[in-house]
Amino acid sequence: MSIMIPKKPREYTPSSLEGIMFDALEDMEGDYYVFHSFKIETVKNDTFYESETDFLIFHPKKGVICIEAKAGHVDYHDGQWFYASGEPMHNEGPFRQASQNKWKLTKYIKDNGYADLLNKCKLLHAVWFPSITKNDLNSLTLPPDCDKAIVMTKEALTDAKQYVDSIFAIELPNKKETTMSSREADVFLKKILCPSCYVFPSKSFDSDIKKIVFHRLLAEQINVLNFLEDQRSAAINGAAGTGKTVIAVEKAKREARKGDKVLFLCYNSMLKDDLLEKNDEPNIDYFTIDGLACKMCNTSVPDYARFTSVLEDYYLAGNFPYKHVVIDEGQDFGKESIEESNFLKIIYDCITERDKNGSFFIFYDKLQNVQADKLPGYIIDADSKITLYKNCRNTENIAITSLKPISVRNPELMENAVKGVPAKMYFCSSSDKAIEQVNTSIDALLAEGIKDITILTCKTEKESVLSNLTSNGKFRNKYLFTTYRKFKGLESDAIILVDVDDTTFNKDNVMTYYVGTSRAKLRLEIITQLSEDDCKDILENRLQIEGKIRKAQRELASKLNATGSIV
Repeated sequence: MSIMIPKKPREYTPSSLEGIMFDALEDMEGDYYVFHSFKIETVKNDTFYESETDFLIFHPKKGVICIEAKAGHVDYHDGQWFYASGEPMHNEGPFRQASQNKWKLTKYIKDNGYADLLNKCKLLHAVWFPSITKNDLNSLTLPPDCDKAIVMTKEALTDAKQYVDSIFAIELPNKKETTMSSREADVFLKKILCPSCYVFPSKSFDSDIKKIVFHRLLAEQINVLNFLEDQRSAAINGAAGTGKTVIAVEKAKREARKGDKVLFLCYNSMLKDDLLEKNDEPNIDYFTIDGLACKMCNTSVPDYARFTSVLEDYYLAGNFPYKHVVIDEGQDFGKESIEESNFLKIIYDCITERDKNGSFFIFYDKLQNVQADKLPGYIIDADSKITLYKNCRNTENIAITSLKPISVRNPELMENAVKGVPAKMYFCSSSDKAIEQVNTSIDALLAEGIKDITILTCKTEKESVLSNLTSNGKFRNKYLFTTYRKFKGLESDAIILVDVDDTTFNKDNVMTYYVGTSRAKLRLEIITQLSEDDCKDILENRLQIEGKIRKAQRELASKLNATGSIV
């Protein structure tokens, strides 16, 4: 299915057939992004100019087509196009209008500083006559500037992809082809075709554009950012989904846009890679703490003692290369070896004592303290502490499910939060059944149009039921398979949590469940091999359920705000 922007057609006249054309374009399979009623509005020399393209189609590997649609009866005679009413058409007819809209888009791209992308993107135009057949078209004699190769007809209402692809395949005089990288295509979408203020991708190209899931900063989060403008240091706490990473990245960008160098630190390499891929601000350097240690010490493996010495030299010389430091997932920095080296405190001193305009901010979730036994000393001793409360990642049902084993409180949700469907919990009788259910869940999610799917194990990759079925960290050669630890700080439209067993809900392990489930934005599937006795023990001894338990598996699912199925 194409990604439609907006998801429903804008207002249109029924006789234009734009609703039917919208549905036809939505049915195209592949990476097509279809904009209905795409407008460009500019003011030049105090004069307002406006253009509207009926349908604009973007494909990251094929380019852009500007389509002008004309339904019903139209005429061309005496060198001019006319409506059925006899009135002459605006903009010299549909072909000229489609062409002009293409060139206006070209100018808009150049004027906004993305001329380099024009050299990597093929731009075409077309006209759609949905009221006539291909045979009708072939019998017409069109004006010399109107080639039938760029005309879509009634047949495109049932097979739009064939027509769209044939137009994309047309060779341009300059032989230009679309050669954008995934990152450049992401920029083309978010900066040119679909920009927005205070809009930040939730995870990746797939989740923020393909699903059109934008996370707008809540008033609470904007207030935190504004508060941080007047602070030199602070520790910001928030549960999973409260937007810590969004705020952390935005804070780093605000400082970088002032021309200052910013160091963005996190613990997990997967999170660092994701941030680096999605954010291209030149004044921000993204590192894991180990990566920074290796970089500054010029070693292949981190040597914390040497790293501390290097940092002390920077402090004494007053030449630490960064003016601002932002740390995400800060609770992970409480690891004993990191605490003993004391380099967080030294970095803090390099910033706050040597540069009166420097800043140091650490974002953390005290509930996700799974890499270390305690919070870093800096967080505990921080002078300024702020807490984020509102969940803006998960649907209401997923937010409740993730918190059930660790808190009696329901999560605070953003205004107009999506309730979503309940999580699904599958009780499998064998490893083979569990593997079969993973495949079934993936197929069901795909059928719903959800393609951003991640599989997380509560154990290690080698201990997982899927250990022999993955290659290069992928299941079915496509879907990311990793541990909850490595995926911490990230998110996915759908999470399939596997290897949930009788130890998952132990006091020492229950954060495994919380971290894993809270990564899901839209769908959560939990696959277990828990028996009736296992579930009864969890309900009675770990979740403290009193009274007679009749069907332990289903009751456990219900207790976790999920629907239970025995497979």
